[in-house]
Amino acid sequence: MSVLIANVALVNRPLFDTYDYRLILKGRKSAAECAYLKGARVLVPFGKSISSLAVIVSLKDHALQQSATLKEAKLLDETGLMGEDVFESVLFGARYYHYPLGQCFFTALPLALREGKSCELARVDLLMLCEDAPARLQKATGKTRIKSPAQLKLLSLLSEEAAGTLAIPVTEARDRGIPPHAITALLDKKLIRRVKSEIDYTTWQEGLKGGSVIKEQGPALNPGQAYAVERVASARGHETFLLYGITGSGKTEVYLRIIEKVLEKGKAALVLVPEIALTPQTFERFHRRFNVPVASLHSALSDRERFETYLNARYGKSAILIGTRSALFTPLPGLGLIVIDEEHDSSFKQGDGFRYHARVLARERARLCNCPLVLGSATPALESIVKAESGEYTRLDLTERAGGAAPPHLKLIDLTTEPLSQGMFCGIGTTLENAIGEETVKGNQVLLFLNRRGYSRHLVCHSCGNIFSCPHCDNLLTVHHEERVLSCHICEYRESLPHICPVCHHAELVETGFGTEQVEEFLKNRYPDVGVERIDRDTVKNRDELEARLEKIRRGQSQIVVGTQMLAKGHDFPDVTLVGIIDIDSGLYSDDFRSLEYTAQLITQVAGRAGRALKEGYVIVQSHHPDHELLYNLIERRSDYLPLVLSLLPLRQQLKLPPYGAQAFLESNSEDRDAAHAFLSTLLTGLTRESLPQGVTLSPVLSDKMEKRHNRFHFHILASGDNETSLAALLDKAVNAVKKGGIPAGVRFAIDVDPLLMI
Repeated sequence: MSVLIANVALVNRPLFDTYDYRLILKGRKSAAECAYLKGARVLVPFGKSISSLAVIVSLKDHALQQSATLKEAKLLDETGLMGEDVFESVLFGARYYHYPLGQCFFTALPLALREGKSCELARVDLLMLCEDAPARLQKATGKTRIKSPAQLKLLSLLSEEAAGTLAIPVTEARDRGIPPHAITALLDKKLIRRVKSEIDYTTWQEGLKGGSVIKEQGPALNPGQAYAVERVASARGHETFLLYGITGSGKTEVYLRIIEKVLEKGKAALVLVPEIALTPQTFERFHRRFNVPVASLHSALSDRERFETYLNARYGKSAILIGTRSALFTPLPGLGLIVIDEEHDSSFKQGDGFRYHARVLARERARLCNCPLVLGSATPALESIVKAESGEYTRLDLTERAGGAAPPHLKLIDLTTEPLSQGMFCGIGTTLENAIGEETVKGNQVLLFLNRRGYSRHLVCHSCGNIFSCPHCDNLLTVHHEERVLSCHICEYRESLPHICPVCHHAELVETGFGTEQVEEFLKNRYPDVGVERIDRDTVKNRDELEARLEKIRRGQSQIVVGTQMLAKGHDFPDVTLVGIIDIDSGLYSDDFRSLEYTAQLITQVAGRAGRALKEGYVIVQSHHPDHELLYNLIERRSDYLPLVLSLLPLRQQLKLPPYGAQAFLESNSEDRDAAHAFLSTLLTGLTRESLPQGVTLSPVLSDKMEKRHNRFHFHILASGDNETSLAALLDKAVNAVKKGGIPAGVRFAIDVDPLLMI
């Protein structure tokens, strides 16, 4: 028997400290010999709890007098759960983001493992054809014939799999666009059946048995694509590549070709994408191309399905994993490539809890795995551009659209010169209105972008001036006509659309502003013979609803599409010839220093939806400020995105703003306003009592722009440093001060390193 001292991080408690426990093992083993237990789970007594879950951080040999006073930890796993690369990435993330290590492990582990369940490989649900299904389908006529496209697609997929002798996982069917109701319908008709897989520890490499990793060849590459593929594939060990490709330049095909070469070496690939890009179209491309298991992790999966995916990946059964930012914590033995598509996208930054950025942790994991990291975007973040300019990243350019498509023509419309037409009241000027009519008459499709959902922005009493606002947030309520409600887009509070003012009891209520719902209503009345599709969070609640609407667009059933950020990137609509950006002005005069960068990204990404096939594309950008420098350079002077955003760098450098300086927020919130403010005031006093690290400045305690959210009052201190090192030293002091002084009951404290939004 061996007694070791295990240093552990408690998973379910927001504690910055780690703690020592006795760990009793069979046989005589030293701490060095048990290094494989780092990352394993243990149950430990802590406080009033007799079985808190924790993760082993490190092990050391005991001294009898030292271990005698320690409480005992009960080991749950025979080895670490997440692989050394993920484990070390989590440790790095806890240090870099100054977040409690146990809570970082909480983020990294699936719910089942946080609940202490076994990490043994489990049986999963599979779908397969019933034995008599082919004969019954052949005889079907009239009412008995299957007409549902989704059901037909599933039957086709199952028929392809060795004439029905093989099955596909339910999760794969859903990823490839088969909604649950279609699966249920075929089960009820007894054309397919649900079976449990056998527990099989065969890895994907063993299952391939020397066969080809691809099912079908991809299209011919242009010179830029071919060079990018070869350059990444020839990388020796870790190297970070910034794949800068204009919209429609075929970045995805480059990813596929690089992944092919990685798979041929027996290595796995991890592909991170924004949530909105996880459509069946995306998965279908991977499943059709590769003859290896492709797994997915995203919000549409249940906790059980996420756990199954985690286990399959951990045991080497997944060759490719596609997912959102949290997929970064999934173990993949023999990881040979990480890809982050749309690397500039803000969804890669976690907004609460463990506030990590996937780009930062992906680079650390790629370094640990000694493999390439590819960051792809048509509009890279300035942080990535500067690293490429300095040589820290290798930049690869794709400057021409794949398939010979021409870039779209951009036109800037001065709204101050447009007549005050009916369309203008919902943001559509006469020039854009006429262009919509011309393109739809030709049989083409039109995409209109407005990043504001709802019907009207606010509801105001004309008599007394009362503005209807959320009782739980410092936020005005948005009018939604379809549901006849006022809604808060922060906490989702809803109330019925009123007929009279609750303050003065008059009925003179006025709506101001417009959103996608009002634009849709105008378009349906203006073009009654043309299908109009609205895509925003009000019409799309899940991936199945999104795919159903996208399918209608691809089939040409909807010629006009209006939507929010959901439409801005990743989608390929070959018949869209006109894109209209209805309201761009809100991003031009923001107090956020990143607003111009974000606006340039938005225009470039939305414009990239036009003319992606052989049809010529046009983009109309409407503004009341057409003389703004960014709009003038991007549209009138036809500047590319890269030189335009590079022109923003001198001011950033002068003011020592990111990427030339480092920032972090020290945040507090509470239902008690005074308590939240007092906590940060005390912290600020303690930090400034001694000299700050050189190059670091602290703001006073400030209210967030929206101080009250979810019935809690939010405050912050902005910490700025000349570099990451000096800022990290300050944040270490802040953490030590909080550990020493404690956090008052009811107050929440957090540190947000490298924030993307100025709160």
